[in-house]
Parts: sequence; C-alpha cells; structure tokens
Amino acid sequence: MTARFRLPAGRTYNVRASELARDRQHTEVVCNILLLDNTVQAFRVNKHDQGQVLLDVVFKHLDLTERDYFGLQLADESTDNPRWLDPNKPIRKQLKRGSPHSLNFRVKFFVSDPNKLQEEYTRYQYFLQIKQDILTGRLPCPYNTAALLASYAVQSELGDYNHSENLPGYLSDYSFIPSQPQDFEKEIAKLHLQH
Repeated sequence: MTARFRLPAGRTYNVRASELARDRQHTEVVCNILLLDNTVQAFRVNKHDQGQVLLDVVFKHLDLTERDYFGLQLADESTDNPRWLDPNKPIRKQLKRGSPHSLNFRVKFFVSDPNKLQEEYTRYQYFLQIKQDILTGRLPCPYNTAALLASYAVQSELGDYNHSENLPGYLSDYSFIPSQPQDFEKEIAKLHLQH
C-alpha cells in the first residue's frame, strides 16, 4: 500500500510525514522555569532527552559559565522534601504527565566563601537566591543583619543615597523580610545613607 493518497486537484497527502509531525508534537514538552529574578521562561525540549539537555538550555539562556552550583528544582508543592531534576535521567521519567511543567532555577550548592566564585554573574545569582530565601523565611536572619543586607541591596539597585531623590517612603515598594515592620524601612534608609 502506498503512503501517498491522491486528493482532488492533483494534490497529495503524505501519511508518514503527518504521523512524524504528530509524534514530534507529542514528544516535545514545555518547561516553565521560574528564574531567580522572578521571571518565568518557557523552554521546549524532547521528553526523551536527559535532564542535562534542559539544564544546558537554561544555562545557555542565562549565559552562566559556573554551572556546577545550580540546578532545577521540581515545583511539586505536595512534598516537604524538594526534588531536583537529575541530569542523567530522561525528562519523561522525572516529570509528571501533561505539559507545561513548572521548575525552579535555584542554587543547589552554596560555597562558604563567595569570593571563590569567579564570575560576577554567578555571585549575582547567589545574591538573588539569598535575598529570596530571607524574604520567604527559608533562611532565618537576625533583624540587624537583615537591615544591613537590605541596605546593601538598596545601594546596589538605587545607588548612593540622594536627599532630593530618596524622599521618605522611597522603600515602601520593597520587601526584604517576612512580615516586615514599618520601622524596618527607616532602619534600612539610615544604613543606606551611610554607604
């Protein structure tokens, strides 16, 4: 039996080509990755690929060279113990059925001395992870230390304190710790003024 059928007006239909296109569509999965800057980026990969393929695509998107410290955490809220995407196993065996899949890009291994990190961008990703962990309460931080760290974060984002630009309440849109008290902003502004 031939794989081509004659259609009206001399057109043909290739059954095998349409089956391959359908199979390709069913083997491709969409993975929504929550990055550390709270943006979501969608990546398409073959579900038969190893987890390393998805990791490489994310690393390439971020232009990250020091890759050993980072991983993709499966965003499965049903368990208290987070699972990481295994780079050596096929994606289809690690993700539940259905698409799109949600994963979180996170720091997997912390270094004791951040100066050991060679790339500035890697240190920035660490900064975003620690900032996020303090904000969510995952990383407990004493009040004074949190205020000092928050003032450094403000310094890096807004630059030097400027009396004409940094009017009272200029930090009201920022959140640094869980259940942030009102006087916390004043403490940050006071420390920001000293930097």
